[in-house]
Amino acid sequence: MSIFKSLLLSNQTKTHNSLYKNFHPSPSFIIRTLNSSPQEPTKKPLSLLFEEAVGLTEKVGETESQSHGEKSELTNKLRELEREVREFKENPNPKGKKEGDEKVERGKPKKVSSLVGLFGGEKKEEKVERMVKQRREPEEVTVLKDLSVFVEAFVRHLYSKGYFDKANFLVDNKLDFGRFDNSYGRGFIKFAAYQFGKDNQEIAKWLSGTRLKKVAAFGCPSLDKNNVFAAKRLRKIFKIQEETVCSQCVLKDSCRFANTGVWGIATKSLLMVDVMKVIIFYALEQEHPKLRVPEEVRDSTSKLLEEVIKLSQTT
Repeated sequence: MSIFKSLLLSNQTKTHNSLYKNFHPSPSFIIRTLNSSPQEPTKKPLSLLFEEAVGLTEKVGETESQSHGEKSELTNKLRELEREVREFKENPNPKGKKEGDEKVERGKPKKVSSLVGLFGGEKKEEKVERMVKQRREPEEVTVLKDLSVFVEAFVRHLYSKGYFDKANFLVDNKLDFGRFDNSYGRGFIKFAAYQFGKDNQEIAKWLSGTRLKKVAAFGCPSLDKNNVFAAKRLRKIFKIQEETVCSQCVLKDSCRFANTGVWGIATKSLLMVDVMKVIIFYALEQEHPKLRVPEEVRDSTSKLLEEVIKLSQTT
């Protein structure tokens, strides 16, 4: 029995060895046993891609098929970054910036004094500052002088007509000339005079043309837009050339409306409110401080106030 088993095992071993010798596995079979699917191309780490993008490392192992297949958002961004780095290396100075431009120290941002300087540049900021300066010039503080007898008479006339009924600076609404020794009181006189001119247009045609023309030819009492255009309309009525007046004016360099004419229906007839806007400044001696008003202009202004009072009493 043992002899039979030994013979049987010997035959099985020979048969197995012969089969094994006759079988030669192919390389493809071995590869397939190790990998069940085709091997995917190895992807580069993000750190390596970034180093290649910024130029710290040379690109290696990148095939044409790989570069063609990289369409992910991250790869596109890295390529864009690579392009920007390359352009910066070729042209380190931005367009329009000169070598001699002032450099800002590292860690110390440039100081700006306004939003205009931050977003609009220095040129625009300088322009705004110049315009603000021009607008402030008419607001220069002037010394208030005593009211002339002609102005006091005109104020009494306005008071009698009810133009000071809303003057809250008058105690018990009683006329007190001591209350006009400040800029607020003087401003209220001008406001009342303007309202008077609007309400009494009919007396404008009876005023002395000679005196009005003399006042209009001198120029504008201030740089305020309302007063400037009121004076220009008076000159338009009397056919006085703007260039003639502006060329001799000491305020021409500061005036925004120098050598500028006026048109429209308001220039067809003499407006009483324009007359009051001009003559009340000279009467109160609150014209621009740089102006030197001739005595004949002041005298004409005083005479015109007398005419206004008389004409408004008869109409």
